Amino acid sequence: FAAFAAGAILPLAPFALGAGAASLPIALSLAAVGLAAVGATLSLFSGRSAIGGGLRMLLIGAAAGGATYGIGQLVGVGLA
Repeated sequence: FAAFAAGAILPLAPFALGAGAASLPIALSLAAVGLAAVGATLSLFSGRSAIGGGLRMLLIGAAAGGATYGIGQLVGVGLA
């Protein structure tokens, strides 16, 4: 649970700290860096390259975020 909570803080921080209109791009950037860092770190345990592991995790996270955005659009939810 602690790892999940720590990872969730990264993209939520700009909104919580009141970054205004820049919150979304900052959150996307922080999430991308966090995902790539986790993927690169995990590659140390699997024997894969750090770049490959980072990119893999980044692509999986981007696909999950894109699916979430798409579902939100289908049901009429968005950022205010």
